[in-house]
Amino acid sequence: MHNSITLGQYYPVKSPLHSLDGRMRIFVTLIYMIMAFVCNSAASFLMLALFSLVLIFISRVPFGVIMKSIRAILIILLITFIMNVFFYTSDAEPLFEWWIFRLYTEGIVKAFMMAVRITALVAVSCLMMSYTATPIDITHSIEAIFEPIKFLREPIHSFSMMMFIALRFIPTLTDDTDRILTAQKSRGADLSEGSLFARIRNLTAIMIPLFVSSFRRADELAIAMECRCYHGGEGRTRMRTLHYRASDFVILALFVVYAAAVVWLNSIKIFGY
Repeated sequence: MHNSITLGQYYPVKSPLHSLDGRMRIFVTLIYMIMAFVCNSAASFLMLALFSLVLIFISRVPFGVIMKSIRAILIILLITFIMNVFFYTSDAEPLFEWWIFRLYTEGIVKAFMMAVRITALVAVSCLMMSYTATPIDITHSIEAIFEPIKFLREPIHSFSMMMFIALRFIPTLTDDTDRILTAQKSRGADLSEGSLFARIRNLTAIMIPLFVSSFRRADELAIAMECRCYHGGEGRTRMRTLHYRASDFVILALFVVYAAAVVWLNSIKIFGY
């Protein structure tokens, strides 16, 4: 089960994306996500797919590892594709019609574009914010970005610390779930049989021990932090200071070129799309 969880997993290799400054990482990821929603032509979607493949290539993260994040959303992709194909309305002559379902050529194209958009968003988001960056790098970057608003007395450090702890313990909670499932099955529990409501009711045998384990782990962590005299971000220093480098601005330029290409390609139609 834990192999299907990609959030919080880091793939340790050397690449331009791995060495990217965390603040720049967040900024260029936002550019990518915005431009993914700006795409509205076949040419711009082709650019989106090609740029995503370029990012995967320069990250040196194996394509099979990226596919883990895609497999986790296959059901969502399938449902989205079917709904866009069969519930798309148009004044054109349908290719196929049965009952309330009508199949249009434009509907198939729009459904394919939506599938490309969702796949690219998930793959690149996991690549930029998980596989090529550790959770502590992300949280330090978020804290650095919101540093200017500390004068508003907002608990920026506490928010960043909570995010880091949440990301850090996702794999741990997944391992706990696997362990509880194995323990319940060894006691003869069959969680895959019965009606839908029976399966949901059987989940209590997993959720209750998982919640108990999570609260116990949180209590132990709080005690450990108090024993080490942790008092938040007051007077706290960092072992690694964030600095922009020339390579960061090269990556930024690459994303700016991508954004400009998407805007330009939106005006170009391929086979009418």
